[in-house]
Amino acid sequence: MAKLGWLLVFVCLVLGQVTAQTVKNIKVNVRKIPLNQVLLDLKENYGLQFAFDNDILSQYNITVNRTFQSDNEALSYLVKNLPLEVEKSGDVFLIIPVSAKQPEPAVTKISGQVLEARTYEPLPFSYILINRKPVQSDQQGHFNFIASADTSYNLQISHLGYFIYDTIVSQSLTRQFFLTPQIERIKEVQVKSNPIEKSTLIGDKAGRMKINHQIAPILPGHGDNSVFNLLRLMPGVLAAGEQSNDLLIWGAYESHSKIRFDGFTVFGLKNFNDNISVVNPFMVKNIEVMKGGYEARYGGRVGGIVDIAGKDGTLLKPTFTFNINTNTVNSMVQMPLTEKSSIMGAYRQTYYQLYNPTSLTLFGRRKDDSGSGKGYGGDGGSGGNQVYPIDFDILPDFVFRDANLKYSFKGNDGNRFAVSLYAGGDEFLYDMEGEIAKLLITRTEEEKNKQFGGSTQYSNSWSDGSITNFSLAYSTFTKQSFEQNTSENIQTGINRISREINADNVVAEITFTAEHTLNFREGHKLLLGVGAENNQVQLLRKTNREVDLDLDSNSPRLVAYVQDEFPVGELLELKTGVRMIHAVKLKKVYFEPRISASLQPVEGLKLNASWGLYNQFLSKTSVVDSSYNIAYFWINADDGNIPVLSAEHRVAGISYTKNGLTVSTEAYYKTTEGLNRYFNLTNWGENSFFEGDARSYGLDVFVKKEYKRHMAWISYTLSKTEEHFPFYINDTYKLAPHHQKHEFKFAGVLNYKSFYLSGNYIYGSGFARFDVETEKGTNLNQPYNRLDAALVYKFQPGKVRAEAGISVMNVLDADNIKFSNFSGATIDDISLLGIYADAVPFTPALFLKIEF
Repeated sequence: MAKLGWLLVFVCLVLGQVTAQTVKNIKVNVRKIPLNQVLLDLKENYGLQFAFDNDILSQYNITVNRTFQSDNEALSYLVKNLPLEVEKSGDVFLIIPVSAKQPEPAVTKISGQVLEARTYEPLPFSYILINRKPVQSDQQGHFNFIASADTSYNLQISHLGYFIYDTIVSQSLTRQFFLTPQIERIKEVQVKSNPIEKSTLIGDKAGRMKINHQIAPILPGHGDNSVFNLLRLMPGVLAAGEQSNDLLIWGAYESHSKIRFDGFTVFGLKNFNDNISVVNPFMVKNIEVMKGGYEARYGGRVGGIVDIAGKDGTLLKPTFTFNINTNTVNSMVQMPLTEKSSIMGAYRQTYYQLYNPTSLTLFGRRKDDSGSGKGYGGDGGSGGNQVYPIDFDILPDFVFRDANLKYSFKGNDGNRFAVSLYAGGDEFLYDMEGEIAKLLITRTEEEKNKQFGGSTQYSNSWSDGSITNFSLAYSTFTKQSFEQNTSENIQTGINRISREINADNVVAEITFTAEHTLNFREGHKLLLGVGAENNQVQLLRKTNREVDLDLDSNSPRLVAYVQDEFPVGELLELKTGVRMIHAVKLKKVYFEPRISASLQPVEGLKLNASWGLYNQFLSKTSVVDSSYNIAYFWINADDGNIPVLSAEHRVAGISYTKNGLTVSTEAYYKTTEGLNRYFNLTNWGENSFFEGDARSYGLDVFVKKEYKRHMAWISYTLSKTEEHFPFYINDTYKLAPHHQKHEFKFAGVLNYKSFYLSGNYIYGSGFARFDVETEKGTNLNQPYNRLDAALVYKFQPGKVRAEAGISVMNVLDADNIKFSNFSGATIDDISLLGIYADAVPFTPALFLKIEF
């Protein structure tokens, strides 16, 4: 019996060996096929794993019709008589050039520029891994890595929305690396099996997000606001309330965060009802969001920074892109001028009335003659004040238009020169009329905004791999606003103007920056920067034709910064730096130290932390009138009535990424000093500036899953923002006007062939600024919730690429309140406690986009 058992074991081993040899048989039958494609066919048919330089192997055509007994035999035969050799690392075969018969160099330099394959657009801030050591390209796609000499280097380059470039490098080189966009129909075999960086990169660095704008147009919303529709779905960026003039990030106040496009500051236009964003999505190439704790090269704000890089324009052939929806038209033209230069322009404008009648609700309260009322926010009891809600429908007039123009030149040596120009403006006007208690109430509100900006950028790549960037930028913003409240006694016909406000605010900014990057071994990098900047502000505000504020100031500053990026082995990356600002008129020097660390103990898991100090010299001051309305105006710090804003950021987070799953959690704590609030209260007897401070802390959670061509993510923010001013009756912190404890967001995209079905949902727990009670005790601090959906179809009639679809905003027609459209007024014996505008109602929109 024992012999029979041994015999069975022997037979099984023999059969296993024969089976293994049978599996190892490899058939190759090709004729004049590039070697790289032959290897990819072997990978598909036999499961073999390779690493090689695609460009080198594509030079060698192979002709063979033969069956090999093993993978080693097949590969040895394929590279026979070629200057190539085969090495094996684990289960991966490395195909590398034959080593030259000369002394090995002490170091290997791998440098280049990351470009888009279709348009030759530089891809800024791409992520590069060289033997698991991280490197990031600069804003023009340049990178440089110096390493101790080795046999070979695995090079991976990734950029959101593009196929990952994966190759083997065996010697020093300087070249251009081309990434193919995911949206292209790929026919080349070499990228068929490559993975794709799809949507959002969160958790790689503390407080930092990178957003793939290419998925923005397939999400719900108007196409002309696709960039900000995507931004508002990210954790830590306020979405509830539909803030239209600014981005509120991690509890930061209005103007405490900066939006920068092509190097110049975007101060913001009136983006009412999420229809149009100040940045044309056709012009966008890359979006970086720094919520807090960012490095020394960024400054000028105590909140977050959104850095948007614009396209350079194609060098291949002229293209025309056109989009029309139910509200706006958008067009863009790109044209090569020479082999190295191009020009592009874009134009948008409204052509149809954007708004259906918008509901305004007034909460009026009659004065109590008995004197038993409890004043603002009374309980509404029978012996106190009574609150009467009155609804009005208005039809606002709104006109928007803007234009972009950009010229770019790219040299063979990696040098680049570009000029980017922008001009835009809008006008918003409504008249409201209604009857309250035998009074005819009339309210008129008008706002005009104009934004101009431009930048000149030059990038020079030196022979040693170092890079110098120069930038000169200018932007200006003008806001004119008018508000008038009148009442007419229906019985007597007496007309009275209760309040009239005129305000003109002009802000301008000019900056110059020179930055030089030095590269050392193993990814060690040093950034040196110097610059100069100046802000000029004019503000004139009148209430009932009497001047409240009349300011004209400028704030010149000199800036210098040093930033050291030092990888410690393959697990830890440290960034330390300091930013120094000399405020010329204030005769003070401000130091802003920064430090951050990223630890990757195992593949896919990252621990991040950062800390820094920040100052802001240009910001919006809040003006509070006698009806407790809050208006915001740009103003320069003078270290007197207007203090310099200062903040401290602490950020810590952990993230895990594997197989299309991303889970990220970040905690933050921020303190801000130097808040400014101007009170124009008639019952106080005088107008006054007050200085306050704020603190904000919270937790962001982000979960994203990508499966094949589908994706979905959930983001949640738990936060608290408090402020303190000396005029508070109790010496305690109170909730800030924009405080919101909970915000939950969901977004998903399903892709079937040429159809994209997407949806998103946003829930917010409400804002402290809406704490107003009605006669029934109803609190306007109501939760915000909105469900949007969209269906997009992509098709290609001939050489024209086209998209068509429908997007529905607020599918459930939920009643929400806009954060930035809440005001009050006092008219005769009626106290209008609140006037607020509804947020986006149920709004379907059709669109068509063509490109050729």
